[in-house]
Amino acid sequence: MTEHAAVIFVFFFLAEYASIVLICILTTILFLGGYLYDYLPLFSLMQDINIYFTNPYDITELNAMRYILNINIEDNILYNESIFSDPLMEGLLYGLTLGIKSCIMIFVFIWTRASFPRIRFDQLMSFCWTILLPIVIAFVILIPCILYSFEIIPSNITLL
Repeated sequence: MTEHAAVIFVFFFLAEYASIVLICILTTILFLGGYLYDYLPLFSLMQDINIYFTNPYDITELNAMRYILNINIEDNILYNESIFSDPLMEGLLYGLTLGIKSCIMIFVFIWTRASFPRIRFDQLMSFCWTILLPIVIAFVILIPCILYSFEIIPSNITLL
């Protein structure tokens, strides 16, 4: 006989982690710049490392590396190459950037979730009703009173 009881748990588990991935991708797009990244300093650094490790004792190569480090971005060799004008490579770099940022967010999300203890639902409801709701009501009353008493409200808005 085949037992199918674990299938429900697998789908629940996959749905939970799929929601984590979706939320982290949306957070990356909305708050971390999405696929945008300035690749020119990274490629310049890779070019400098490549020059150093090909011939570390060659003085002319080291002088060339010092010259490249002081050069403007517009004069950089990689700025004018076709690697940035190729749509396939550009899409790959953008996708890689979004993937790396999203993976960092997923790592932080799961790490935070694993670090803190889990709260039972009744404890969470009790915390919300007994502590958070009175604080919110106090802020709703307190903040306008402070703004009105210290006359911080702009002159074209009236409360009464």
